Amino acid sequence: MDTTPGTAATTQATDMSISLFDMMDSLSTALDLINPALSDHHKLTCYVTCCIAEEMGYGGDAYNDLFAASILHDIGAIALSDRMKLLEFEERDAHLHGELGAVLLSKFPPFRKFAPLIKYHHVPWQDGAGAEFRGQPVPQGSHLIHLADRVAVLIDRNKPVFEQVPEVRDKISMLAGATFMPELVEAFLEMSRKEVFWLDFVSRDMNKVLRKKSRLGSVSLNIDQLVEMSQFYALIIDTRSRFTATHSSGVAATAERIARLWGFDELHGKKVRIAGYLHDIGKLAVPDSILEKNGSLDLVEWRAMRSHTYHTFQILDTVDGLQDIAVWASQHHENLDGEGYPFRNTGNEMPVESRILAVADVFTALAEDRPYRTGMADGKVLEILHDMVEKRKLDGRVVDLLIANIEEVQEVRRNAQSSEQASLTDFWDAARNNVSDG
Repeated sequence: MDTTPGTAATTQATDMSISLFDMMDSLSTALDLINPALSDHHKLTCYVTCCIAEEMGYGGDAYNDLFAASILHDIGAIALSDRMKLLEFEERDAHLHGELGAVLLSKFPPFRKFAPLIKYHHVPWQDGAGAEFRGQPVPQGSHLIHLADRVAVLIDRNKPVFEQVPEVRDKISMLAGATFMPELVEAFLEMSRKEVFWLDFVSRDMNKVLRKKSRLGSVSLNIDQLVEMSQFYALIIDTRSRFTATHSSGVAATAERIARLWGFDELHGKKVRIAGYLHDIGKLAVPDSILEKNGSLDLVEWRAMRSHTYHTFQILDTVDGLQDIAVWASQHHENLDGEGYPFRNTGNEMPVESRILAVADVFTALAEDRPYRTGMADGKVLEILHDMVEKRKLDGRVVDLLIANIEEVQEVRRNAQSSEQASLTDFWDAARNNVSDG
């Protein structure tokens, strides 16, 4: 049902509740899209981590912290151009992505406590020397994730698993003391005697397996917590490309302001903001060579780029309670004339929230500074927006609302992007300095 500015129907609920497990699972799925060869790597590492932790008697917050850290353990690798090395048993410069991951996690207070677990998850044990790294204590959980991560890359799920078991167990056993903490290896060897461990590992429904392992199932997020978590996701998304380093935060702030000007209530406005933060999460499936290309995309590259909205929908639609946000976020490249993508929806099929997101996305892209150009002046931005309205690419009512409040919307956008830029300064510094293990 469509509405007109100032008469928008308000959301009936006063809040919303989303499963923390579902949100973390969706991010894990998105991270694995970075490289198809890494299919389910984060989830598999999390599964092995949980199995070893159970064998060792971990419980309570310690178990939940390991679950969360392991399912996100390679989050820092999104800023690295060479991700295939994550598949190699012996990595080179392994500590870089752990360092970057810790920097990212430190930006989100609820996840800050996971930062040390991820920061040190490639420190070798070295007969006890690995209890510290660069003068800092290394949590046992980091060593546990290290072992689980390496087990995960040794198994080829496309081959009969039990034919691989003896070799995997032997290799891990041989590395006890030198690479892995001996008591962790002992727990792995005992736990891995169970056929169910290996059968679950090669299950084609790892989400179901992990849901049983998770103890986060009863933990939910309210609307403000979801906004905060989505903002954290935006940080991750925007580190993929230097060309769009703070784009998601700009779209989110712009979209929420327009939504409130339209007449939506506070809760509905926050939901639109969440959609703005998450609208480009599908770009994690687009290769760096395309995102960072300095020039026009060819047909094959353009098709790959256009697929990001499809992936955005698939990632978000799996989260129970986020289905409407999944629709709004994934339709930000749809046009009123039905020539957008990926659904080819017409104006009648696009909810007003999707139309707001579409305008916010174009406006932010034109107005924001990029490495190869400064943001366009208001006059030029408005000229392009008017042209897109005339060609039935954007909703004229949404554009008119933006134009009538251009100074206010610009201030909101600039403040949001400036805040994100400041938040990511140390991340970019660490990436540029190419932190290594020395």
